[in-house]
Amino acid sequence: MIKTLKFGGTSVGSAANMRRVAGIIASEGARLTVLSAMSGTTDALVKISGAAKAGDNETAKATIGMLREKYSTCIDELLGANQQAATERMEDALATIANEIFTYRGEVSDKLILAQGELLTSAIFCYHMQESGHKAVLLTSPEFMHTDPEGKPDTARLGRELAARVTGTDPDIFYIAQGFICTDANGNISNLGRGGSDYSAALMGVAIGSDEVQIWTDIDGMHNNDPRVVDKTFPIRRMSFDEAAELAYFGAKILHPATIQPCKEAGINVRLKNSMEPQAEGTLISDGEDNAMDFHAIAAKDGITVVRITSARMLMAYGFLRKVFEVFEKYRTPVDMITTSEVEVSLTIDSTCHLDEIIRELSPFCTVEVDRDNTIVCIVGCIDYQHVGLAARIFDGIKEVPIKMISYGANHRSMAILIATEHKKRTLQALNDHLFDCDCGK
Repeated sequence: MIKTLKFGGTSVGSAANMRRVAGIIASEGARLTVLSAMSGTTDALVKISGAAKAGDNETAKATIGMLREKYSTCIDELLGANQQAATERMEDALATIANEIFTYRGEVSDKLILAQGELLTSAIFCYHMQESGHKAVLLTSPEFMHTDPEGKPDTARLGRELAARVTGTDPDIFYIAQGFICTDANGNISNLGRGGSDYSAALMGVAIGSDEVQIWTDIDGMHNNDPRVVDKTFPIRRMSFDEAAELAYFGAKILHPATIQPCKEAGINVRLKNSMEPQAEGTLISDGEDNAMDFHAIAAKDGITVVRITSARMLMAYGFLRKVFEVFEKYRTPVDMITTSEVEVSLTIDSTCHLDEIIRELSPFCTVEVDRDNTIVCIVGCIDYQHVGLAARIFDGIKEVPIKMISYGANHRSMAILIATEHKKRTLQALNDHLFDCDCGK
């Protein structure tokens, strides 16, 4: 079986964790392993870039020093003969960052800076694999992971160039690559966005003809609710691609939303596992019927902004909605939920980067009201309209929670509600208590 494994930042966040991951890779016989940067690295690099742009060189230098100490400690604890080579790699990466923020006179390249975390982590890890007696080969993802002018991965090129490096070679080789980072259409270092390492692994897994893509984090699979917020959650052992995609899109942090589609199209199973407890069963996501349970899982997506558009004169006019959505399309701002009434359209967005421009273009033909700090709560399961009483069960569980919007009917797999973020915790806990038997799913 050909396997592609991906490990997140926490899984490779220390020398001890890297040793554990190396054991997992060997045990699973992974053909390709995709790594994130050590936990905390990307946040530190964002901080460095922001400080440099603000002219705060002291903060930038101090944060670089913190990263040097972090990685030096890992190298000293993890490596033997390769310590010097790894240290030189680290200094090269830190020099790249320093040169970019202290000597470059143009615009600072955030994406070049951010890439150094994955490049350095994967190099250190590959050295460890080699010292452990394995045939490990380090790949450089930007050499084969490219995006087009719209920022979408060039999957055809990826298939050709990655397959040329991996397929038909010694089957005992463990290939190590970086998630997240890529090369853009202009030939510059770029990335697939936060959480893009999962997506990278899915695309790479498809490219080399994997039978299974495994996503390893620090939690035992997909839970029925957010275990960081809710008491008495449980892992879901099996779920369909569609259910997993719905949960990932609406906030399940264990999986990047874009991960599912490439694997679904290629018929490749996705398995979610816990690197801290490798023996735990995890969650298998595969092609098949949706789970028969009325209510399967709940996810929450924060950072939601409501845009309410009112126009008594034009709302029912032919082409009005098209005109509204053309504005959002122009500024590449996706819409999550939408409801309409006789004189108002309410919709939600999770990116406000271009909100000022959107409001300016909408204002000539409608009144716009903005409501921030909201959360979408999505209940996933078999919520078919013919199953009388399911909606009543949901709303009975949260009858004390003020609800701003409701979305249902696009499919039979989910119902979404919008609440103020201040009510998130009690909403998730109330739904968990009301809809699930705490012993189910185990």
